[in-house]
Amino acid sequence: MTPSTSTALSAEKIAAVAYRPGPYRLPDGGTLDTYFDPYRLAGDPQLLTETAAALADLLPARAAGARSAGGSDIDAVTTEASTWFSAGGEIEGLFYYTDNKRVQRTYDACSDAADAALNRAGFDRHSWDSDAEAYHAAFLALSKAGTLPDGRTLARAALDVFADDATWCSDVIRSRGRAPFTYDTAAGLTGPGTQTAVAARKAARAMARAAAVPFNGDEEWYEAAGIMVEVMWHAGEAAGLSPLEGRPNCQDHLRDFMDGEIPQR
Repeated sequence: MTPSTSTALSAEKIAAVAYRPGPYRLPDGGTLDTYFDPYRLAGDPQLLTETAAALADLLPARAAGARSAGGSDIDAVTTEASTWFSAGGEIEGLFYYTDNKRVQRTYDACSDAADAALNRAGFDRHSWDSDAEAYHAAFLALSKAGTLPDGRTLARAALDVFADDATWCSDVIRSRGRAPFTYDTAAGLTGPGTQTAVAARKAARAMARAAAVPFNGDEEWYEAAGIMVEVMWHAGEAAGLSPLEGRPNCQDHLRDFMDGEIPQR
């Protein structure tokens, strides 16, 4: 059986076990014709094992060579972790639009299992800390640009820190970093009334708002992502660029999730 066939069969089994007919009433009052029940999947150890095995077929076959080289333990652990990560992503992709909160809990459980496997081998848990510290530097650069009549160079440097992925930025901006840092100074920023300075201050204040959004779920994730689009919009203005220039993914996010409008604050 080929990997693609094995994965397809596992997907069919997952759907048969955990994909339930509706109607299902959502907390916001909406209804779904069908929904994904992760507890049915979690309650079937055999299916979980088969799913992990099918997804493992999609990974590079490294274990045999690693064993002969004496690296079987590390290879087995990294393969196990990769399989858990892939399982979480596969489930999320298949059932995201059914019952997202339950799907997210299943994804989180897979991620925790992957982290546990890596921790057994001495690997550190994934952290956004180093990226968060780069954002701290970008905030300071925007804050300084907001005090200058023409801080375009600083604004451009800050803008280059941000990835063209609002949801990625959402995770990073809300991470703490390894050293104490506060965005609270954004509230007291003042400076000249030039377009560059005003836009830089707006970008810095938006970073502070995004950083204050809690890690509670997808609603907050998208909330912070939208604010980070604001950050990049205003930082681009401060840098003398067209808004979101060269950032097609952020342009898509603005169109699809923000009705194409940057809030006026």
